[in-house]
Amino acid sequence: MLRVHAPKVLEESLPTLKKAGILVDNDTKDEDKYEIGRWTIPETLTRQSKEDDDNDDSNDVDILEETDHYVVVSKPYAVVVHHSSWTKQSRSIPMLQRVRDETGRPVNLVHRLDRGASGCLLLSFQGNAAGGGDDGKQRATSCAVTKTLIESMQSREATKTYLALVDGDGTWNGVNYIEKGWFAFNNPVKDENGNIIDYAETEICFVASTILPPISNGTAAAVEDNDNMEGRKVSIVLARPKTGRWHQIRQHLASGTIGHAILGDSSHGRSRTNRLWKKKRHLLKERVCLHLCRLQLPSTTYSPDGIDVSCPLAPDLEKILKVMPGSLIEDAWPILAKEGIQI
Repeated sequence: MLRVHAPKVLEESLPTLKKAGILVDNDTKDEDKYEIGRWTIPETLTRQSKEDDDNDDSNDVDILEETDHYVVVSKPYAVVVHHSSWTKQSRSIPMLQRVRDETGRPVNLVHRLDRGASGCLLLSFQGNAAGGGDDGKQRATSCAVTKTLIESMQSREATKTYLALVDGDGTWNGVNYIEKGWFAFNNPVKDENGNIIDYAETEICFVASTILPPISNGTAAAVEDNDNMEGRKVSIVLARPKTGRWHQIRQHLASGTIGHAILGDSSHGRSRTNRLWKKKRHLLKERVCLHLCRLQLPSTTYSPDGIDVSCPLAPDLEKILKVMPGSLIEDAWPILAKEGIQI
């Protein structure tokens, strides 16, 4: 860019840049390297783009349950549910469009999942499966289905069971949360605009915890790492939000009372721990280790038998768990099986 648009500035800067140890390829001809209006993508950026595409795999949709009125799908991590002012730069196709293309029918979102989270996503269909008929009547039915399912999702009888991997060993400020079983946690949270919301309730269960071995690099530094506990304490936690506040589970787990931030949570978690996990422990870019593994909703006019759908753990989370000590899964298995969750 400097060669094309500011060659004099570059020429005057070269002595200072070389003195500071900054190398500039001055032997390559400008016309061979750059041309206004045309450019080549550096190999490093091409490689990163390929890795991002590999993480997203494809635009295929894994349908968990489908009826005439609604569909439940598995949302991958790093995929937005719909585009907004917050996601203008997202390269992925939103779930709203993916499900529409997969089912061949327009859909409405009944609820949302954070971009970095994964798991069950419920959508309602617009119109009937056969199509045709009175457009006004179909629109009215579509609105009624969506409204009814949203009310069902927000009811006290609804159960949304999330699994999270968190930073910590299950104890905080003298409290052993592993021994508590399920407990209700009501603590104020902030909305997306920073306003305090006093009432936010989540049911939480610390399932199991472990301390990971230090990361060995074959040097003397590995011995010193034995005393460094950064990112080595890990717990499996189940959470059931009873209210639907913004980032509610993430804020509650990272709160000063519980002190166990979700791994990969850039908004409420610990940046140093997240960087270590991304570099050394298989945590993927943009991943928040939060997965909606089971969705249970009461019966409605459009779901007479209610809704009870489970979503298998995402492959990247399975990969993380597989490299952990076997005792973590052994301790977690009875509780997870009782909740209808399989790893």
